[in-house]
Amino acid sequence: MAALQNIIWKKEFDTGIVLIDKQHRNLVDIINNLNEAHNQKREKEVLRETILKLVEYTKNHFRFEENHMSQLGFPELEEHKVLHSSFIQKMIDILTQLKKENYENLTDDILVFLHKWMIDHIQGDDKEYGNFYKLKNQNS
Repeated sequence: MAALQNIIWKKEFDTGIVLIDKQHRNLVDIINNLNEAHNQKREKEVLRETILKLVEYTKNHFRFEENHMSQLGFPELEEHKVLHSSFIQKMIDILTQLKKENYENLTDDILVFLHKWMIDHIQGDDKEYGNFYKLKNQNS
């Protein structure tokens, strides 16, 4: 598989919620660090540690995001929670696979999944919440 490019933060990724956008940028940095290690054939050194870091960081980020949504009465909160928990479960499944399989077979799939999930989730689901947030603040 050809090397994946790093995710470059674009204005379109901004939700308009400063703390959430900052956390998303940190998530992108974690994914990009794994991508760079993979491209330099160093993923064996960092893959497990990076996935663990991603699990911990996303748990905190998701908790923050869900609390924020709850406080504003976001109507899609339950659906959003399901997306978050499925992401965490996928990361836990990956960790389990890493114990059983050769990491080299997994890194490409993991990176493709992370790139797609991150971009789709931010530009779709989180952007939707950002729009709700803006409307809610305009009407306050």
